[in-house]
Amino acid sequence: MLRNSKKTQKLNKKMGLFQKKIELKTTKQFEIVDVTKQVEEVLKSSKISQGMVTVFSTHTTAAVRINHYEPLLLQDLMKVMYRMAPLESNYAHDFFEIRTEIQSGERSNGHAHVKAFLLGASETVPVADKKMLLGYRQSIFFVETDGGRKRNIIVTVMGE
Repeated sequence: MLRNSKKTQKLNKKMGLFQKKIELKTTKQFEIVDVTKQVEEVLKSSKISQGMVTVFSTHTTAAVRINHYEPLLLQDLMKVMYRMAPLESNYAHDFFEIRTEIQSGERSNGHAHVKAFLLGASETVPVADKKMLLGYRQSIFFVETDGGRKRNIIVTVMGE
């Protein structure tokens, strides 16, 4: 059993929280958008110097990932995603005749849900001295799997 010591309680009182929504507009069905600079701006606005920043996609057909920004690598990632969840496969999600809770104008996008599920909805990065501790070649990406659309990510900064 964990106990809340007086030291832990003091730390919790110092803890700050800052949150901001970033709006994005994608133009392609599969698109990898570098959002590192936008996240850095949110961190700067937060005035938090030590802690962590979490970037979260609010969509079931989009993801957030960290990797190297290099155009040929991004192309390779797209190829792998299409091999893992091809457009032409039969996805039960796309059988509107038997599905329930269908909204007007809904897309056949089972492939996009599978891609987003495999990639994940969020990333968390440690923060020290008001900077994200990303590696030399690391960038934060919003990954669109069902675009183009208006999208949102939520950036939460916690710390002191």
